[in-house]
Amino acid sequence: MEEQMRSEILKTIPYGFYITGVVGSDGEVNGFTTCWVSQVSFDPQQLIVAVRKDQHTHDLLEDSGVFSLNFLDTEQEELARRFTEPLQHENGQVGGSAYTTGETGAPLFEEAFAHLECRVAGKMEAGDHTVYLGDVVAASLKRPADILTDLDTPMEYGG
Repeated sequence: MEEQMRSEILKTIPYGFYITGVVGSDGEVNGFTTCWVSQVSFDPQQLIVAVRKDQHTHDLLEDSGVFSLNFLDTEQEELARRFTEPLQHENGQVGGSAYTTGETGAPLFEEAFAHLECRVAGKMEAGDHTVYLGDVVAASLKRPADILTDLDTPMEYGG
């Protein structure tokens, strides 16, 4: 019973939805919906992102050491849902979403309203996830928007 209570309490922690873009050293591009993200330092600018160890994208991130964080707005729940499933990279798109590559080579998905690019500065094993510390090396803002959060959707990830 206590474990169920802990799970219910953990699910009340609010979070945003992002697409983390990854690229392997062989150029393979992919992305996945993530929500366990937080800024952890002002100087240098750093953030953390948690990635499930059993995902192919985890292997790509381990291989290249770079990732992008693509910010989704409150109208992009469908896009967040699409990136929760395995996707194919075809004709300059991942799962039908076009991207460009940034300074790090990580994909910057065109539908996102903002992007951060990071180089892995460290990592920590955390149960079934790896928590990556990323140095923010580049940023772009296409338009102001409110970020998609778990409060905007019935989607949940946690507990």
